[in-house]
Amino acid sequence: MSRRQGAEGFIRPKKTSKQEKTTQRTQDSQDERSMLLIACEDSVSAPLYFRAIFNDLKNNHAIAASSLVIAKHKHTDPDGVLDDLLDHPNYQDFDHQWIAIDRDVERTNGGGHTLDNFNQAIARARGKNIKVAYSNPCFEIWYLLHFNYRDTAIDRDELVKQLEHKYQYKKNELFTLNQDQQKTAIKNATRLIQSWIDTHDTTKPATDNPSTTVHDLVTLLNGFKKDPAQQPE
Repeated sequence: MSRRQGAEGFIRPKKTSKQEKTTQRTQDSQDERSMLLIACEDSVSAPLYFRAIFNDLKNNHAIAASSLVIAKHKHTDPDGVLDDLLDHPNYQDFDHQWIAIDRDVERTNGGGHTLDNFNQAIARARGKNIKVAYSNPCFEIWYLLHFNYRDTAIDRDELVKQLEHKYQYKKNELFTLNQDQQKTAIKNATRLIQSWIDTHDTTKPATDNPSTTVHDLVTLLNGFKKDPAQQPE
């Protein structure tokens, strides 16, 4: 009788080695760790978009439920958004910290932000090693890039109207987009940023209209997917 069989001939289950247990504990710890914290400028559009990505990752068991967090929304100006992130309990414990902000120039009919506020948010964030997903003029430029490439200036109102009329966009509702469209947006956003670098050897977030670095954050989120087949090429 094999020494791994019991008296009745049943195979005894192989004991889990200490190394295997340690590896499993390490994996569990990685799955449950605080991976990414985002603070958003608006309370609807960007949070809805990112929560949809978070939920997809959670439903596919790519990350633990508490791994991705959107900070409590208190401010609507870029510098205040950074404060929202810094006010989040133990924000330093997250592997990645991001703010999502808009240039959104001041408008005569009200709204928008000062140039100093926007630039100060970026400077302060970089000083604290916090990443910035900025959009000029606003987050909706990221949506437009899912459909077509645009490198000519556009203001916030015109951009939103274009999305509403051509693509049935609604400001306070989740804008459903598929993986192929996301691939297009990432390529278009990357091309757009490169066009500004080619123009003046660097990026100038406050004046590069249109431009966005939301694709950098989305690419990071795609990297959390465990199955390579799920990731956009």
